[in-house]
Amino acid sequence: MNESNIHESKDLLEIDLWKLLLLYLSRWRLILACGLVMAAAMLFYTANFITPLYRASVTVYVNSVTSNQQIDYISASNLATSQQLVNTYVNIIRSDTVLEKVVDSANLDCTAADIRGMMTAAQVDETELFTVYISNPDPRMAAKIANAVAEVAPGEIEEFVEGSSTKIIDYAKVPGSRYTPSYRRNTFLGGVVGCILAVAYVTLMYLLDVRLKTEEDLMQLFDLPMLGQIPAFAESGRKKQAEEESGPEAALRRTKRQER
Repeated sequence: MNESNIHESKDLLEIDLWKLLLLYLSRWRLILACGLVMAAAMLFYTANFITPLYRASVTVYVNSVTSNQQIDYISASNLATSQQLVNTYVNIIRSDTVLEKVVDSANLDCTAADIRGMMTAAQVDETELFTVYISNPDPRMAAKIANAVAEVAPGEIEEFVEGSSTKIIDYAKVPGSRYTPSYRRNTFLGGVVGCILAVAYVTLMYLLDVRLKTEEDLMQLFDLPMLGQIPAFAESGRKKQAEEESGPEAALRRTKRQER
């Protein structure tokens, strides 16, 4: 393919993209309507079929020395060791041994596996702190389970990891608002998906439409000069008849007929 053919192909691509953009602009009502319908559908689905969850949390401090050990200062090595112990402590808290004691301590009507499914834990900004989150449809139950974990976990951790200790920094409070789902986010995502589907539909219809509508379409297929164009006789006849009926001569003829 020589350089001229490459430039011609690029020009045709630019023209096609421009036509496609104009087509999107001409179908903006359809695209907007699809976006609004999908947004409303997602809002309805979120409000009626997704169970809201509330999340309570407790924050735990990790120490690389025992709670009764007296130290004059905390060295950098102690801090580094505490940070490395965080993942170990999190796995201990998620164990069946600890969670079964949480169930017994709080007199919960669930299993250790159920609590594990509600629980997530994460280190706080690479520090010696980590936070345990409990998500539950009942905000009071979420706080109750989180505080039960805070009561049981420190003793169990010190038993498993000798020479270390933990302290509870923050106990759980009853959450006042849901953690998930977000009505605003889901509605927005539904609207975006609706608009994308509408744009995809318009694009597909454009690509499947192989009719020749203008002389430019014909010249794109055949590298030949345009010698002539056949006018639309029916449309021209209707326009001429409309002009004759609306002109002064037509008005004069109607006046004469009324006089007779």
